[in-house]
Amino acid sequence: MLMKSLPFFMLMTMTTSVAFADLRADSHAPAGVMFEHVHNQGEMMIGYRVEQTVQQGGLLNGSKSLAANDALLTKYAMLPTQHTMTMHMLDLMYAPTNNLTLMLMPMYMTMDMSMTENSFYVPTGSVHHHADGDNTSGLGDTTLAALYRLHKDSQQELIATLAVIAPTGQEDIIGSDGNPVHYGMQLGAGIWQVMPSATYTFKQDALTFGGQLLTRQPLQERNRLDVRVPDLYQGTLWLSYAWLHEFSSSLRVQYSKQDIYEGHYNVGHNHGTPPDIQKNYGGEQTLAGVGFNWVTPAGSLKGLRVGLEYLVPINENVNGVQLETSKQWHLSVSKAVGW
Repeated sequence: MLMKSLPFFMLMTMTTSVAFADLRADSHAPAGVMFEHVHNQGEMMIGYRVEQTVQQGGLLNGSKSLAANDALLTKYAMLPTQHTMTMHMLDLMYAPTNNLTLMLMPMYMTMDMSMTENSFYVPTGSVHHHADGDNTSGLGDTTLAALYRLHKDSQQELIATLAVIAPTGQEDIIGSDGNPVHYGMQLGAGIWQVMPSATYTFKQDALTFGGQLLTRQPLQERNRLDVRVPDLYQGTLWLSYAWLHEFSSSLRVQYSKQDIYEGHYNVGHNHGTPPDIQKNYGGEQTLAGVGFNWVTPAGSLKGLRVGLEYLVPINENVNGVQLETSKQWHLSVSKAVGW
């Protein structure tokens, strides 16, 4: 699978290096930002990304931490204690012109959720619940995108991207109890989605300032289980400093707002834990963190790039009852080659 990355690194080492107009570590954004660069005509890029988000610790209602005996929790027989979502992505790009770059991003996902029994649970007589947490893994949805450079001069660049997300991931996974897994544990949306974005960068000597606005919108009302995945609105700002041409560090802030799930599973399902309820998804979140970019300046690996970024929440205001976010990290490895 995608996780077996040895053949990928062997491919990168055997490729012929090309002449880069701006072979600097800070010519790419921090590892957690996508759709932020285009390539020269005829160039192809092969990349691999990993993104992991960990939720653990206390439960939130809005921005308020909930006590174990809070009335909002007594209706749930099971409570989540940890949720880890990991995405492995191939990043394949080709530039037919200097201003247009095409992108294909297949994805493999793993999700794990741990549960514990709620000692303050008050039975209602109609609630069914999972005995344990869920674990799912497999092919996720696939992103196809066109990135177009609207403007570039010696200091500024503006890129517009139109991405379409194809429903290649399974959206109707059944758990060990014979019911669908939690809404957020499905591997795919089951519907087509569109994700436009705009990215601006400004460079002044060793400093780079960047910003991006992005949204994800469903193109269909419901999937075959009668569920509509949430809309997403996201903005991010970053500042990077190139200590050397081959090494830079960055600070980044990201704000996200996501809606709840709409619809309702149209087959038998559970209501015994917060992730079983559509209204316990989404909300507002602000993350902040540090990143590092490195690029090989010469030799057979010239142009090989590695980016690493670590983010933590500085504000969360969730919908309903949800686990608080602990951390998020990103890793990116890529190399541009001649076509």
